Amino acid sequence: MDTRFLESLIAVVETGSIASAARKQGITAAALSGRIKSLEAQFGTNLLSRSAHSAQPTDACLNLLPRAENLVKQAHLLKSDIDATGLSATLHIGCIATALTQYMPQIIKAIGVQAPKAELLIKPGDSKQLYNLLLEQKIDAAITTHPHFKLPKGINCSILAEQQLVLISKNSSTASLKDQLQQSPFIGYDKTSWGGQRVSQWINELNMQKNILCELDSLETITELIDENLGISILPEWHGLYKHFKHLHITPIAKFGYNLPKRQITFLSHNLPEPAILLEIAQNSIISERHT
Repeated sequence: MDTRFLESLIAVVETGSIASAARKQGITAAALSGRIKSLEAQFGTNLLSRSAHSAQPTDACLNLLPRAENLVKQAHLLKSDIDATGLSATLHIGCIATALTQYMPQIIKAIGVQAPKAELLIKPGDSKQLYNLLLEQKIDAAITTHPHFKLPKGINCSILAEQQLVLISKNSSTASLKDQLQQSPFIGYDKTSWGGQRVSQWINELNMQKNILCELDSLETITELIDENLGISILPEWHGLYKHFKHLHITPIAKFGYNLPKRQITFLSHNLPEPAILLEIAQNSIISERHT
């Protein structure tokens, strides 16, 4: 059995459609559909329930999915069994959107130089999603906002950065923070997200009335809305803010006389032997870059 066919099946289950899974794997929808039909012929059962724009797993598919995922994972480890150094293994890293351009270039360069035979897979996502994938051992590491709970044994955690909270607005103002929050529409950082939960808690500690316009779990989108002069926000000083939005007015909350905690960005990883050397290379590349 070709494990690539199983990877295609897993991709369909994760994305919910043949077309999305095909784009994710870099093949045509017809080719991916052919792989699924081949698997269905081998197993003698339907694996997907297809409609015009979606494909959902059947009960049979859900039953075999855990073993299929394990087979794919083990197949990726075969190269590392041949290479005792571990430099030919597969490293699967998840990363939140605002940290992708900050950390991934260093990791890609380091793996390319020190482990050119390794396979590097990068999974974008939000902190909660990536953490769950880490727990399920579907990824080896994740760059996320700091968890607000105690981590289980077997998960390592390193602090990569601390980001102060800043007030972002389209136009400059000499008004107090309290007056700006009352007078301008406020675009909030979604308090159901990991990062937003902490930021919302800290902002509430200011005990100031806000004219809330909406909440979003995307620092980039919030900043884009501010650039369209739709409101103001208090956000972590995320990487790329000054690179892409340096024309906006960005004022640290500390300048208003308030001492709020900082958002922490963390590197979470499994304490497992297979990708250990690659994890070390990846993490060291971030640390060395941070200290240069």
